[in-house]
Amino acid sequence: MKQPVKTFGVKEFSRPASELEQHAEAIRLAGYTIIEGALTPSEVETARASMDRVYAEQLEEIGGEKTLDAINDSHTARCLLAYDDFFLGVARNRRVLEVVEAFLGDYFTLMLQNGVINIPATGDEQNAGSWHRDLNYQHFVSTRPVSMSALFCLDDFSEETGGTRVLPASHKAEAFPSDEYVLLHETGVEAAAGSVMVFDSMLYHRSGHNRSTLPRRAINHMYTIPFIKQQISLPKILKGRYSDDAFLAKFLGYDSEPDCSVVEFRKRRLGRVGIV
Repeated sequence: MKQPVKTFGVKEFSRPASELEQHAEAIRLAGYTIIEGALTPSEVETARASMDRVYAEQLEEIGGEKTLDAINDSHTARCLLAYDDFFLGVARNRRVLEVVEAFLGDYFTLMLQNGVINIPATGDEQNAGSWHRDLNYQHFVSTRPVSMSALFCLDDFSEETGGTRVLPASHKAEAFPSDEYVLLHETGVEAAAGSVMVFDSMLYHRSGHNRSTLPRRAINHMYTIPFIKQQISLPKILKGRYSDDAFLAKFLGYDSEPDCSVVEFRKRRLGRVGIV
């Protein structure tokens, strides 16, 4: 039986009427929420194997791990959906997009999709091991989010595996807080494989130190309002794939890709009204 929460002198209350509204409330107040069981065990297994394969392919493309070390980009599998259609389905996860739409409205784009591999004993020395916002270098707050992040857990997130650590409600603060505040208030996220951590991209967070003997993998997504530039141009890397689907044309950035000339800009608009 749920224990009642007692109040005194309180006249206004938040009363979420659905799971979606509960997740939205958590993001508004703390900056993040956990959606459990968003991926089935079978989907988790497929994602692990496919991500490992894509990362091996990307190492082959660029010349190996040492090459990526030189640009501090090792243990990151970028733009997974361009290598395996399975990951487009992950990016379109219904339960996640419902939360995203609650904040960004019905027109948002996939800004990035990156596989993150937290290696035992070295995970907090990787880029993600330092405190950051997914919208890097930004120090502003807005009345509504301009970007939402979704971190799909492919392995259990725990203190042992170096699960993500957050500073709750830090999406509301412009400056990064003091060391004393961080050490007192940082919180570790516990989540089972198949869960998704959805958060305001302005929330300060970092990966933990992986003390286990196995990698901890996750897939990060950023969903943004259309005027934010994609990390890698999905329309260019996909070469027209999915552009004839009304939802995916917006979601993958085809409809918000900059035009190369005034004529091209106008012809695209004329095409929308059936003139060209």
